Amino acid sequence: MKKVRRKEVIYRAGDPAEALYHLERGLVRIVEILPDGRQLTLRHVLPGDYFGEEALSERAYRYTAEALTEAAALAVDAKALSADELRSLAGSLASQMVQVQAYETHLQWGELRSRICRYLLYLASTAARGQDERGVFVTASHEEIADATASTRESVSKLLSDLRHEGTLDTGYRKIYLANHSALELEAESRVLQAV
Repeated sequence: MKKVRRKEVIYRAGDPAEALYHLERGLVRIVEILPDGRQLTLRHVLPGDYFGEEALSERAYRYTAEALTEAAALAVDAKALSADELRSLAGSLASQMVQVQAYETHLQWGELRSRICRYLLYLASTAARGQDERGVFVTASHEEIADATASTRESVSKLLSDLRHEGTLDTGYRKIYLANHSALELEAESRVLQAV
């Protein structure tokens, strides 16, 4: 079992694809590092999902896997999978394909403000969600939100500040509180990404 902290890289693009991983707990994102150094979030891996599927057919990982929360993943020998494990893998990858297609719609539909709101609501349905005496929050940096919404950190920071001043969001140390869930859903234009 590989245990990682938030922001820790599980594998990098170009590393030998030695293992397929099964996420036991936490939230992981698969990212592509663009030539200009920006990161593009390709998909999120939820508990029960497999990732690192390059181990099935390639010699190196094509993308980087980074933990968005504390996480634990089981390294699996792709060559030793049983028939039941292969069926489970196929089901996981099919579910993730549905998620990737919904995510593509998320990126291409609506203004940045709507995309940010949809992404925050999505995170609230994953392991990135938390709750304390101030209410429901998600753990995400401005940079991570920018990577996930095809934007820049500066644009995200400005819009989060606007949403905070309007009372839709509140902020704390490394936390974004969903202060007015109804307003957030309205901003998201009622098309919220679902954790599949």
